[in-house]
Amino acid sequence: MDLSIIEQLITFITLPFQSFLTIEILLIFIILYIFILYNERRQNKKVKIILTSLIIFFFSLLVFYFSEDMMTVLSEITKTIMRSFYFPNIIFYILSAIISLVLLIYTLFKEKLTKLNKIITYTFTILHLFLFTIFISNAITNNLSLTNTANIYQHDNMFVIVLFSNIIFILLIIYKVIYHFCYIRHEKLKNK
Repeated sequence: MDLSIIEQLITFITLPFQSFLTIEILLIFIILYIFILYNERRQNKKVKIILTSLIIFFFSLLVFYFSEDMMTVLSEITKTIMRSFYFPNIIFYILSAIISLVLLIYTLFKEKLTKLNKIITYTFTILHLFLFTIFISNAITNNLSLTNTANIYQHDNMFVIVLFSNIIFILLIIYKVIYHFCYIRHEKLKNK
């Protein structure tokens, strides 16, 4: 598609008005948005429940109407996630090591964290960085190029290192998300 920026902008602006169905969808979302904004002032739980029910109902209709296409898309998403988990991109693996390193340094300097939180974070990040270092040293020892993913994953040791390293990284991220969610809820309850 060779549209200029102006043509892309015009297409984007006129898109909701190209058919009666898109106009209806636009109106539904405008009404939904107005109710959400209105409820922000009122903070009515019944309205929140009704809005949530309407959103779920609306998207359930879409899923029902396009069920075959949705199942194909969900199947592709699942395959992509599994492929990423079992055969992750080396760039992702290096980024995960950098994230672990940043989390480790942050935890070292952050004084307000609990001791248990620090110990769990230290454990996950040290394990992840240890496995990453083993991965790099094995790549050097076995003369494997980090840009050739096929060679890396054909080597059993490298594959196992990346697999367990990613499991540890995912557990670290899940722990951090749960911890921060619980911490925020605890702080809100404490402030009330």
